[in-house]
Amino acid sequence: MRRTLGTLSALVLLTTPAVAQEARTAAATPRPMTFDDVIALRAVNDAQISPDGKWVAYTVSRADLEQNASDADIWLVSTAGEPPNRLTTNKKSDTSPRWSPDGKRLAFISAREEKPQLFMMSPFGGEPERLTENKGGVRALAWSPDGKSIAFIADQEPTAEEEKRVKEKDDAIVVDTNYKFSRLWVIDPATKKARLIATGEMMASDPQWSPDGTRIAFTTNPTPRADDNALTDIWVVPTASGTPKKLVDNAGPDYAPRWSPDGTQIAYVTSAGFDVRQVQLAVIPAAGGTPRMVAPQFLQQPSAPAWSPDGRTLYFGAAVRTTSQLFAVPAAGGTPRALTDVRGVIGGGTFSRDGREVAFTLSDGQKPADVQVATIGNGPLAPRQLTDHNPQVRDLALGKAEVVTWKSSDGMEMDGILLYPTGYVAGKRYPTVASIHGGPSGAWTQTFAASSGNPGQVLAGQGFAVFYPNPRGSSGYGESFLRANIKDWGGGDYRDIQTGIDALVARGIADSTRLAQTGWSYGGYMTAWTLTQTNRFKAVVVGAGLTDMYSMYATNDIPRTLDGYFGAEPWNDTTEYRKRSAMTFIKNARTPTLILHGQADQRVPIGQAQELYAGLKKNGVPVQLVFYPREPHGLQEPRHQLDKMKREVEWIRRWTLREQTALVP
Repeated sequence: MRRTLGTLSALVLLTTPAVAQEARTAAATPRPMTFDDVIALRAVNDAQISPDGKWVAYTVSRADLEQNASDADIWLVSTAGEPPNRLTTNKKSDTSPRWSPDGKRLAFISAREEKPQLFMMSPFGGEPERLTENKGGVRALAWSPDGKSIAFIADQEPTAEEEKRVKEKDDAIVVDTNYKFSRLWVIDPATKKARLIATGEMMASDPQWSPDGTRIAFTTNPTPRADDNALTDIWVVPTASGTPKKLVDNAGPDYAPRWSPDGTQIAYVTSAGFDVRQVQLAVIPAAGGTPRMVAPQFLQQPSAPAWSPDGRTLYFGAAVRTTSQLFAVPAAGGTPRALTDVRGVIGGGTFSRDGREVAFTLSDGQKPADVQVATIGNGPLAPRQLTDHNPQVRDLALGKAEVVTWKSSDGMEMDGILLYPTGYVAGKRYPTVASIHGGPSGAWTQTFAASSGNPGQVLAGQGFAVFYPNPRGSSGYGESFLRANIKDWGGGDYRDIQTGIDALVARGIADSTRLAQTGWSYGGYMTAWTLTQTNRFKAVVVGAGLTDMYSMYATNDIPRTLDGYFGAEPWNDTTEYRKRSAMTFIKNARTPTLILHGQADQRVPIGQAQELYAGLKKNGVPVQLVFYPREPHGLQEPRHQLDKMKREVEWIRRWTLREQTALVP
């Protein structure tokens, strides 16, 4: 196995004392973060601990500007603290590493073929072996308890006639017909023979084996339509042969089934309806029956659960205001107990076979995510960091982040995060950018503010304060807060943001004469709305923003979400949709506006950007519209991500600081 730290050590030994001193001097003078620094960051995800608790497999993703793509590789690190090793080096992404029950093999999904396929390898040496040749592509995998089989999800393969029609460009699309469903398969890795387990018109996902290997629980959606993503159900199917049986009869979504160690129960995540509400943990007999809520009074939203080996405890993660934590709750029901108290964000959580060790990723305001492990005991967990994939961050001058609180116009308690400018001096006022999250049920958390969607540390390095408010409607604050913006978009949430800015001005931090606002998706909606409600900002950046709620409803791919927030279709409540649309008040707009939008966006179609652009242009407001070819709702290509950051920051600087520098062409 390749040990990168060994190579680095050899280079250090060859460095002369004079050069070493010069390097130390340079390192002692931190520089601000740049756009290139953001693109160069490695993203660490999906920490999977081995059954014996001695190793963690995980993925490291990086942006490849030359290939204009993101490349993920699988790495391995010892929980004893030895340097990590890179297991895969293919230029196409390798993801979803999963340990065999004996800990001797890793199965994973690789995009190195035309369609993603299932591969297997030894984590301790050897080349990956391809297991599948599925024309539809593999989506997910799970080992059987005996290690002799792997369940996987794959899309339906195209028929010969369908391939012929595509080749001949005889490819007319009839909307909402001819769906390609995803199916549940089981493969023998020794013979590479696969058999179809569950058919039917459904989208299968998340296969989970029963402890005795005789059954598989899985989640389904009725169609591939994004609007049906919330219509999830849980099914159980015999692995030998048989018909899938629906486990839960519930109007709302049910997903993330996890078997108890004795195979008699299944824990899962559920919600009573499809409108705006939180999910809860539930347990149901594996044979079917009446489910029971495990922690009905819990204020937060649980992630997929994991059972303790004795079946007495359920572990899960949940967002708590601006952090995320790990929790434990008695499987019989009770009050969840926080296992962690981090000022940051925990990602995932996988457990060793004996339940003593847990692996996850952890990031905070001063560093990106890395792999951590902790030992389960009676007290709070004490995470131990195993990896350090972005050491260069320590040589950068970073802004300090802190949680700030204020009261909104109606007295509601609010909080968010303030990223101070690098080298902040108390008593000095700074140009300030309000960055609004998407969702609207998203939330800003105490994670590292350096990504294409959030170049906060770049702005901090250029002398800006960056404000990240969590207005009503954000997650992590309980169900009443989550539902507080139903039929009130642009109302209380708008005032929450503006009063937060007022509080920063009152504290002597924000300069009221040099304010800007930016946001993507719902953050783009709120920024477009703000543009028509106040002229206090010198510049705004609207990313993939909703601007006309009436036309948005029938042209986007998740109208069900708008049903939940607006309570009706636009033709049944024209007044509500019109009064919540920025375009209704476009004549009030005066603020210079940059509009950024993916040209293949189906979540917020490009017509939303075009309407805003036309309205501003016709009314003589400085505006620029930029489309990114091929891009969906979130930008995927590194060159576009880099371009987006540069345009956003340069637009803010130009109009907020009155700089006359040329903009990105």
